[in-house]
Amino acid sequence: PMHPEIVRDGPGACPICGMALEPITPTGHSGPNPELIDMTKRFWVGVLLAAPVLFLEMGRHLFGIDQIVPPTWNPWIQFVLATPVVLWAGFPFFERGYQSLKTRNLNMFTLIALGTGAAYLFSLVGQLVPGLLPAAFRGHGGAVPLYFESAGVIVTLVLLGQVLELRARQATSGAIRSLLGLSPKTARRVQPDGSEVDIPLEHVHVGDRLRVRPGEKIPTDGEVVEGWSAVDESMLTGEPLPVEKHAGSRVTGGTLNAEGAIVVRTSAIGAETALALADQFR
Repeated sequence: PMHPEIVRDGPGACPICGMALEPITPTGHSGPNPELIDMTKRFWVGVLLAAPVLFLEMGRHLFGIDQIVPPTWNPWIQFVLATPVVLWAGFPFFERGYQSLKTRNLNMFTLIALGTGAAYLFSLVGQLVPGLLPAAFRGHGGAVPLYFESAGVIVTLVLLGQVLELRARQATSGAIRSLLGLSPKTARRVQPDGSEVDIPLEHVHVGDRLRVRPGEKIPTDGEVVEGWSAVDESMLTGEPLPVEKHAGSRVTGGTLNAEGAIVVRTSAIGAETALALADQFR
């Protein structure tokens, strides 16, 4: 969405910004968003595991939790709970952060991966082999400060942001798909001999002449070549009054022919129509 020049054959992440790519070809139908499902699952796992880690760490400073959880157990419990949050729930961020370094396009995932990775690795060393760290890294009592809760909470909050963003994008795409659903499924083509035949919309070609009778939706973008009418374009422009159309006027697929019969020469079909172009995100 941020870099429309990036085009790929299949789904994936943008090599520049790291955001998930959107399909180019518009469609009126869509299934569940697999990325939203995946991020939502990772987020809830992060919440369930990061919340107790935060409580264990902050409780030592605010609630005297050491009287309930022995100080020797507390860091190990944090380690066990934070590890799946960072390494599994946050794996997409590390993957995209690595790709950003590989392609030399640093982005927000670079910062997230470096920040959470550094906090987790430092805490891991401080917990397993604290003797490797110099005295300057130690706090009161000679203990190495641990940051498992920081790594876990940051990953969880970023996952929350991803879920909210994906939901917003899904809602926008749903609104656009609703517009696409306004397009009729068939068209009445005027044959060279003057006869008319109803055909599926996907069989319409650029240059075809289509007859649109009063009360029918205009099948595709085109130019009026015969007749006069007033077309309701409120679904696109919000204009409440029908717009007068005559020979030479441009019309948009999906709008409603309110009055007279017109013949339209097709100028754009499928992914090239105005409604479809609104859904062409990368």
